[in-house]
Amino acid sequence: MDETPDYRKFLEDLNNGVSKFSDLSKSFSKVVSISHNDADGISCLHLMQNLLYKMNINYDYFIYNRSVSWNNYLNGIFSKRNTNKTAFIFTDVGSNLLELIPIIKKREEQFFILDHHEVECNINKEEYPENLTFINPTMYGFDGLDHIAGATLAYMFAKKIKPKIVNQGWLTIIGIAGDSLKPMNELNSFNKDVYQELLEENIFEEREGLILFGGMHDSVKNGLKYSILPFIKGFGGESDIKIKSMLDNLQINPNKEFIKLNESEIQKIQEKVDINSIGRYALLHQKQGILQFAFEHALLLNILCFKNISAAVSIIQLKNITRYAKEIYLEYVSDLAQNLRILSNELPRHETKKAIFIDVKGKIPPSNWSDTASFSTVNELLNPSKILFLGGLERKSQTIKLSIRCTRRYLEENNGIGVNKIISRIKKDLGGTGGGHKLAGGIRLSKASYKRLRENIDDFVINSIQK
Repeated sequence: MDETPDYRKFLEDLNNGVSKFSDLSKSFSKVVSISHNDADGISCLHLMQNLLYKMNINYDYFIYNRSVSWNNYLNGIFSKRNTNKTAFIFTDVGSNLLELIPIIKKREEQFFILDHHEVECNINKEEYPENLTFINPTMYGFDGLDHIAGATLAYMFAKKIKPKIVNQGWLTIIGIAGDSLKPMNELNSFNKDVYQELLEENIFEEREGLILFGGMHDSVKNGLKYSILPFIKGFGGESDIKIKSMLDNLQINPNKEFIKLNESEIQKIQEKVDINSIGRYALLHQKQGILQFAFEHALLLNILCFKNISAAVSIIQLKNITRYAKEIYLEYVSDLAQNLRILSNELPRHETKKAIFIDVKGKIPPSNWSDTASFSTVNELLNPSKILFLGGLERKSQTIKLSIRCTRRYLEENNGIGVNKIISRIKKDLGGTGGGHKLAGGIRLSKASYKRLRENIDDFVINSIQK
């Protein structure tokens, strides 16, 4: 990947892809949209559905969770009629070109891949089959997390074809919030540009205040208790009695709406809990309650993607949260806050010079592993100069599932080599399935491979940095 982002080359690639899709779309009888099972992926999916609807093209959709190979997954989707009248458009699903290109070469359909994950292999464009259009900004030096979310790329693509897609730009805000894990004033590059464009179009509302993502929609008491970004040690996941007592001493009503705190009350809380997280956050006009808050909306989608994918796909179009989804959200965010407390204080760890292994040992449910790992590194609850491997045995597959995370400090200290490169190295030497970004990824390994990984992790990390 280039060290300096090349805007011209990327935008040229994007425009060429847009032109090809627009020209060929007249001959498509159906377009199949495939996206990832998280908030960013679901946002991409709905952006694509809105685009295809506006283009009067019949469409179908599928959700890919990366747990099976592309060959097995697509074999269950492909029609026996191998025809160029059908197109596939992939969003936010990973850039597994080594696996996908041999499959695509055998097909007549047109394939469009819009992705913001780093490409695992170096394949020249000349080697792409004619029926593949591959658009990925990381090939031109952009960071797939910091610079451009999957929904940002999908929005940019769709808007060039149908400018009125701007009215669905709130979907992009959800994708950005779910992928960036930061206040909106800290966005960069295309994420920042699209965010500002949509703000000027009055697609959403922006406010400034104390940021306690996870509980922004709730009372002051619950905001402190359920905040996962930042996670507040000593308050996060703690008892109501402890938090209420602190607020009473500060003469702040524990049940007051969090976003209605005044400057004086915010200052009192900051001094007491030692946090300095003033920033800007996004509110969605057409939503109410939890769904009104972009970050919390994205978090809910991520939760539902593991619990009930149909509910995740449908709730993004709802104005009010369902009782079912609200109960799941409250249970999850409460558990996640407790999980971060457990990770900080209770779980044993195997620590080497370069890495930290944490076996959840049944204390954290598998559906929470990914978010617990993510928010522990974002909050720097562990040594930020080491890569984190969090997970354990997955009973159904009898394999070891690991959520792997690192901090931006880690990248700075290791020549920008992060999680995705280490995962590629592990897969090359030990097998397994997985992938990800510089900061975040996951892998499944056999028990024997996992044992070898733990024993030799520093060598894997060092070799990944050197090669």
